[in-house]
Amino acid sequence: MKAVLIGTGWRSRFYLRISELLPSLLEIVSVYSSSLERAEKLRKEGWRCFSSLDDALSLRHDAVIVATARDAFFHIAKELGRRGEFILSETSFLPLSEGQLKELSKLEGAVMEQYPYDPIYAACIKASESIGDIDQLLISGLHNHHAAAMARVILSLEDEEPEEVLFFDHPSAILQTGARDTMIINGSKEHYERKLRILKFKSSIFINDFSSNQYHNYLFEKKLEIRGELGVVTLDGLKRVNAEGYPVFIPFLVHRDTSTWNSNMTISHITLGSENVYTNPFYPLNLNDDEIGIATIIKNIEEGKEYRKIKDGIADAVLGKLL
Repeated sequence: MKAVLIGTGWRSRFYLRISELLPSLLEIVSVYSSSLERAEKLRKEGWRCFSSLDDALSLRHDAVIVATARDAFFHIAKELGRRGEFILSETSFLPLSEGQLKELSKLEGAVMEQYPYDPIYAACIKASESIGDIDQLLISGLHNHHAAAMARVILSLEDEEPEEVLFFDHPSAILQTGARDTMIINGSKEHYERKLRILKFKSSIFINDFSSNQYHNYLFEKKLEIRGELGVVTLDGLKRVNAEGYPVFIPFLVHRDTSTWNSNMTISHITLGSENVYTNPFYPLNLNDDEIGIATIIKNIEEGKEYRKIKDGIADAVLGKLL
């Protein structure tokens, strides 16, 4: 896939790395940036970077990756739709109004929500196929449209709206242990808000228990619990009843291996007991979990397999607004 990348924030780096490591899957032919400083930095790294959208789009391409700041997203997405571009939307639809979402509903392309394709979560989704009808989901490691996307996939919600929503917000404090890119040693106390949302649907419930500092505090556990009629799947593994009628626990084992050309660790596969429930199609390339999820979506598009469309991203946003 030849793609134009719009945006030069931290999320855009995922696509640049994928393009470097998997040029046969993704080739970034140009980058558009409104930041002259970032554009110049990327040029020094060897990327073709433009401050004109027309110039960036003038090179032959199959898709446009939109990884812009939120305040620029609607106008750029609308313009790309007018031009008939196939869009890979990294930026969330969450902040958009109902009218804006309706205007973008006809866009062609994919929502690059990586969590259903993230190795750990993909293994959980695969394991949940063995627990029968699923009617309950709890997530604490994700919020907003990310949590909504997982709920829509796992509970098969399609465009279903909740019949009832319960909200609970609780301000609190805890020692600071991390930031986006580092661990914090001897941190001071930080204030945060715990947000509990319970959404009741016709035949299922979704519980989102998220703290505002959830992603960067090492003291919090990132929980996932999928309850079905035959068992329960968590991030740790599967609890079910065996053939002899006894309750058993089968743990996940995440196999991370050192890639041959550097010292970092990448996932090779995930097992549930003796069963393989996830295999990294890009091993041994040193992609992190987010990059594996994103690359998987691109691979599915290229191979004509199922991927989540723009309409799914809009539906994620509508549900995510309730969280």
